[in-house]
Parts: sequence; C-alpha cells; structure tokens
Amino acid sequence: MSQLRLAIMGHFPSQNKPAGGIESVVANLVDCLVRRGGYEIHVVQHPRFARAGTFHFPGYTLYNLPIARPRIIPNTFRTQPLARQVLRQIGPDAVTSHHPSFAMAAQDLGIPVVHTIHGFPAKEFWTRRGLFVRAATLTEVYVERKMLRRIEHIIAISDYVIEAYRPRTKAIFYRVNNPIAHLFFEPSPPPQPGRFLLVGNLTTRKGVEVAIAAVARLKPRYPDIVLEIIGAEPDPVYSRRLRAQAAPLGDAVRFVGTRTQAGIKEALGRAQALVLTSYEEHAPMIVAEAMASARPVVATDVGALSGMVASGVTGFIVPPGDAAAVAEAMEKLLRDPDGATAMGREAARQAQSYHPEAVTDGYLRVLQRVMALAR
Repeated sequence: MSQLRLAIMGHFPSQNKPAGGIESVVANLVDCLVRRGGYEIHVVQHPRFARAGTFHFPGYTLYNLPIARPRIIPNTFRTQPLARQVLRQIGPDAVTSHHPSFAMAAQDLGIPVVHTIHGFPAKEFWTRRGLFVRAATLTEVYVERKMLRRIEHIIAISDYVIEAYRPRTKAIFYRVNNPIAHLFFEPSPPPQPGRFLLVGNLTTRKGVEVAIAAVARLKPRYPDIVLEIIGAEPDPVYSRRLRAQAAPLGDAVRFVGTRTQAGIKEALGRAQALVLTSYEEHAPMIVAEAMASARPVVATDVGALSGMVASGVTGFIVPPGDAAAVAEAMEKLLRDPDGATAMGREAARQAQSYHPEAVTDGYLRVLQRVMALAR
C-alpha cells in the first residue's frame, strides 16, 4: 500500500521556535506524523518573513509561498492562487487547512479537505490596534466568510467554536483538541511555594495589569510571592505602564521576555500555578501545557477557558478584569499547597486529550472520513 500523502497548510515555525498557537499546532502534528512514519508529509505556509522556496527536512517537505513587497494587493488575497499551484505540484490525498485561503484552494482542485478554526477574526477586530492591522483583520473576516459558505468539514478545537460557527455554515463539525508538545507531559519537579507564572504577549487584551494588581493585594500577607511573566512586548506603551505598576512590588513581579517551549516547561516546573487574566482568548495552548505539567490554572471566564479549566477541580475560573477574584483564587492555592497539588494531578489526567498522539489520531480519523465521503 502506498503512503498517505498529506498537505498540512498553515503557519509553521522557523528554527523550531513556534511564535503562536497555530505554529505550535502545525509543528506538533508534523512532529507526531514524522515520528510515526508511513506518511508523506508536505507543509505549506505563506510566511511573512521566511525565505520563499521549497525545503526538504527529515520526514517532510516545507513550501514557503512568496510574499509580495511592496504589497499593493494584500497577501491574503494572493494565498489562494499560490496555494493552488503548489497543491497541483504535490497532488495530496487530503489537506488539513489552518487558514481559510488554503481550504478554498484545496476545494478549487477537488481535494478532500478539513479546515481547523483557531480564532474569531470578526470578534478580534475591535481589540486589534493600528489602521493596517485592522484592515488586515477585515480581509481575514471577508476570506473566512467566503470559506464558510463552501467548506464541508471543520475541526473545532473547542465547543465554543461549534456554538459560534454552527449558525454560519452547513459544514460537519468534528471535535478535536489542539495538540501540545510531548515535553509538557514529562514529569515536573515540585513547585516553588508562592510562585506563579503568566505566559502571553504583553498586550492590553491579555490583561496583565490585573495579574499584577492581584499580586499587589497578596504581597502584604505573602511577602515571598513571585509572578514570573513570559512574553514578547509588541506594545511599548503598555509595557512601560506594566513596569511602572510593578515597580513598587520589587522582585515580586519579574518580566523575563520570550522563552522557547523548553524554557516555558522549566518555568511551569518552578510555578505553583498558571495565571491567565486575559480579556479575550479562545483555547490557549499554554493552559493545556500547564495542565499537562500538573499545574492548576487560574483563568478568566472568556472564550473556551471555562471548558478547559474545571473551576474548583483543576483550577479556578474568575471574572475578567477582577483583580480581587484573581487574588482570592491565588490565595486558595497558597493556603492549601496539598490541594493545589491534587488539582494539578487531576489537570494532568484531563490533559491527556491534548496529547499529540491522541490529537493526531483524531485528525487521521477525520481525514479518513472526509476522503471516504469524497469518493
């Protein structure tokens, strides 16, 4: 029997350093399929900064579609015809798409395709800053709307996706979680008491100021408390504001910049819990990574987070923007470290649905069904 030839189309990390959720998802799927063997893997992306061309790696081939500079026509509109060209070259048995333009390119050629929805561009428009960024978001909304009218098969990474998109499309939905890297399932050391971790880019939508305010409430009673903050700083004004807010707390709040996945795993090993105080999220991979590392999670009730974190069982769900509620949840963990450890164990048990092997099995089952229905 010949190998199944798969095209995985979506953002892919350069130098093995994922810069976002979709990059991590695609990288973890590719890694798992390559480990298994028996598949011919082709990864297609339309990167902003990587060199265009075709590159061969052990177990897979990477195709970087060319970016136009200067951009008279938005690159999103160029993705579909460029993707059609490379798909004709590859001739895949099936496509798993992580961008609407890729899904439509596969449909144009009659290739069985399943599309994974990762975000909500229409909802994100108002939280994105800058004229160019908002114009790009409107382009995403337009392309997604076109795709939803045509797509027949959608992978939903949360129940929240199904609730939001079922009224907008006639597609069949398949529930499959995002895969997180194998390393997060490796045993974690005992946490350092009083240490918490926040991972996310320093932007207003992440609500980092709420976490800092919670630490300020707790520090008089817990002088050794530490909040380690990992993330890039794309908004200098917001970053300066956060540092000014944290300055009176001294070493209790530590900004450490970006980290590799291995660095994040090490930080989770130090932390008693993950804290996520965002105003807007979907199904952030860092939550699943913390759970797999046997750490409870304190998170806001936005997006799919209440479906990921069982409040009182694997962590606590709190209202967005409520520093007092965040501090109360953190204090429960500080007062009862044995209870926090038990929460972490249950979180690790529930995180098995995010294991790359389980998720890859889910994707393959969906692809086999999509191919069968296309015959």
